[in-house]
Amino acid sequence: MSKYALYIKLEARPDKRQELESFLKKTLPVVKEEDETKTWYAFKRAENLYVIFDTFGSEAGRDAHLEGKAVQALHQVADDLLVRPPEFVPVDLLAQKVGLESEVVTDIAVQKYGLRFIDGL
Repeated sequence: MSKYALYIKLEARPDKRQELESFLKKTLPVVKEEDETKTWYAFKRAENLYVIFDTFGSEAGRDAHLEGKAVQALHQVADDLLVRPPEFVPVDLLAQKVGLESEVVTDIAVQKYGLRFIDGL
């Protein structure tokens, strides 16, 4: 079960929405190369707001992702495509349902952050 996640908030420049969407779609093959990135979602939340949500097998995997090719590529296009720099929020998962499997995190030693996902993904 993945205990660690990352929520990345992106605000596209109004005239760059299509370019951002294309960039996000092209990023998937790069993320597939990361063994510790268990799930990766890129979605549109509102007119100019996009989100990337990833889960990881370990905190080290999340850290490696933050130093990896996908995040580096995002930083390279951020000034051109985004209104402001991407907002990276590390989160710890408490429960999840993926396919037929579901599980609740019971490890009380998991470091706490301000954002929580209480019910499954």
